[in-house]
Amino acid sequence: MTHICISLRLFMTVCLVSCALFFLCCISPAVADDDHYKKRNKDIGTAFNHVKNEDKNEATGQTAAWMLAAANLNVLLSLLIRGTRFAALPAQINDRLKRFNQIQKKFLLPVHFFLNPLALGVSFIHFMSATSQCRASGLPEWGLALMALITGIGIMVKFKVFPKNLRKSTYQIHTNPIPITLLLAILLIGHAVVD
Repeated sequence: MTHICISLRLFMTVCLVSCALFFLCCISPAVADDDHYKKRNKDIGTAFNHVKNEDKNEATGQTAAWMLAAANLNVLLSLLIRGTRFAALPAQINDRLKRFNQIQKKFLLPVHFFLNPLALGVSFIHFMSATSQCRASGLPEWGLALMALITGIGIMVKFKVFPKNLRKSTYQIHTNPIPITLLLAILLIGHAVVD
């Protein structure tokens, strides 16, 4: 029990420090846009550049979304298989599901380890190219910070950065469905607000 408390304190400290550093480094561009109402009369060249930037934003956003989906397919499958234990299934089906879960983890976990950090990088590029559109809400910053935090903890779990007595509780924090659900909610709401 004390290991879990220490792990939660460590997790909360990492969260707070990460968020503080993130927001100190990424000041909202809305502060610099006091005269946005004066920018209605654009010339043709600016309009074409805006269209090119929107295409670039769309491409990076789609790439990041598909990479996240592919990287976390094994997580979805594991959660679905874990959810079947609440159903009254025969023992033979439960055994087959457990074996399938072990096999899919064996093949899809390396994809998870490789694609999630890559998806974080593409998401950062998407965020940086879309900063002019993200002035209406702070949710894109929160989404990127939470994604970086979850990915960072995953990397630390993978490379066993934490002391042995904290590894299990840190792994449980990383594999908890609440942060992933929160991340998806922030990303969906943030993109709905921006669009």
